[in-house]
Amino acid sequence: MNKGFSIALAAFNGARHLPELLGSLAAQRLTPFELVASDDASDDGTAALLEAFAARAPFPVRLLRQPQRLGVEENFSRAVAACTGDCIALADQDDVWRADKLEILAQALTAPAVLAAFSDAEVVDANLAPLGYTMWQRVRFTPREQARLAQGDGFAVLLKHRIVTGATLAFKVSLRSTALPIPAGWPHDAWLALMAAAQGGLAAVPEPLISYRQHGGNVVGALRKPLAQEAGDALALDRAAWYRDELKQWRALGARLETSSADVRTALAEKIGHLEVRAGLPAARWRRLPGVLREVAAGRYARYARNWGSIALDLLVR
Repeated sequence: MNKGFSIALAAFNGARHLPELLGSLAAQRLTPFELVASDDASDDGTAALLEAFAARAPFPVRLLRQPQRLGVEENFSRAVAACTGDCIALADQDDVWRADKLEILAQALTAPAVLAAFSDAEVVDANLAPLGYTMWQRVRFTPREQARLAQGDGFAVLLKHRIVTGATLAFKVSLRSTALPIPAGWPHDAWLALMAAAQGGLAAVPEPLISYRQHGGNVVGALRKPLAQEAGDALALDRAAWYRDELKQWRALGARLETSSADVRTALAEKIGHLEVRAGLPAARWRRLPGVLREVAAGRYARYARNWGSIALDLLVR
């Protein structure tokens, strides 16, 4: 029996926008197999909205009530672990899905080698008015990188920067056995995408299949910032803490991928080596230049970082 799509929804105090998401799930042209909604101890009526939706939804709805706050990543993990469909699509409580979202992602997942697929998203304001750009434009997922991913080189693209928005991501249930548990510190979407790409099975759908709402309370926002604000944010970073966290995350990925292909392990070791060099740059900024120039000459800023933005970070931030 083909069980189709489970939808994994992590909810917390989402009563304001949740009805619009649930309406878009009910309107899917490809009817979901089930909705598994994990409510993270909400106190605003979110659970009641989900219970009311379960009574009228055209597919089964299971509500997991968490007695105390777990946080976004663990809440998503609980929802994903409870899904029983053949494929799992992630949902954020404040977005709206296009009616053909599951239908299109299902087509992308039909290829035997594809473990996960994600799409672009239209960035909108709190009232769903378009802001004039998409998430792929926001994260600078370029046509060249899209072509590399289509050719099976998605892991290398993801070693450079994060391009996957969780609310656009769907994956075959077989990915769950290697991807869970998600290590502390890793956003669930970035982790799932990397685990799929490491096995050569990540596909990108170049259509905005959701309206990605920006309302000031997003856990991960997509609003464009003025250049001056981006520069100010970068200069305010604690470099030592940032590199400590980054290295912890990437080493955790390395531990999970110990049995992956030699190409994947080599590329990941190079990424970690690049971060180690940058983390070990001298405290005095003027003394960092030789180390930075060596990494530039080796091409590692271009392959594993934001290139000029990361170079500026290493030369200017204390």
